[in-house]
Amino acid sequence: MKRDNKLINIKPIRVQVDGPEFVENDPTGLRLYKINYIKTKMVFRYIDETLIKPIFQDREYAIPIKDFKPKFILDCGGNIGASAVYFANAYPKAKITVVEPNIDNFMIMDVNTAPYENITCIQSAVWDKETHIALKGDHPAAFQVFETDADDPNALMTTTIGKLLADSGFDSIDLLKMDIEGSEKEVFEAPDVHDWLSKVKVLTLELHDRYKRGCSKALFRAVTEYDFLFTQRGENLFFIREELLD
Repeated sequence: MKRDNKLINIKPIRVQVDGPEFVENDPTGLRLYKINYIKTKMVFRYIDETLIKPIFQDREYAIPIKDFKPKFILDCGGNIGASAVYFANAYPKAKITVVEPNIDNFMIMDVNTAPYENITCIQSAVWDKETHIALKGDHPAAFQVFETDADDPNALMTTTIGKLLADSGFDSIDLLKMDIEGSEKEVFEAPDVHDWLSKVKVLTLELHDRYKRGCSKALFRAVTEYDFLFTQRGENLFFIREELLD
């Protein structure tokens, strides 16, 4: 089901710049970018400018596998949809599920991903179980989640990677991207972690030990059970199944 693209109404002004070829400002602080090799215009706030260079110019999410043809991509911590749009252009035949808990981010993501039939957006937080959480932090790209009661007015229902995989209709996750501001600790310590991690072919994520101690320990304890090869690009770690590089 496609979303309403009238959520944010912008009249663009064309400006040639290096990198993104098109930048537009409006009084609300939103910007509209036309990235050279991305087929759709994208909405950003001023605070989102740091997303553009690593994703679209440096291509930090480019998967270093020859002829990589993912069928299912799970994007956890989708923010405003920049990574999902990158993946949709790089892998147009893949089904992409993107999860984001912050409502302000989600509304912009809804607009940015609306032209792509292969992207499904879910407003939720990835956690170690299905429960209720609330968000803590004022910055839309640097918040944390904590469990709360169902009657909390700010409560949001969580989801799990296992459930997202089951709901996808696929048997495995070809590419799992995670940028979930410290919640990776709970995710990789979850009782069912090996149920779904054993079905992941490529994992890329950013760690947040600066927000929550134990994130790295939880990750590496889990992935050492499998034949992953490790590399890094920018802030993102990559774990790639050995058989994909043979």
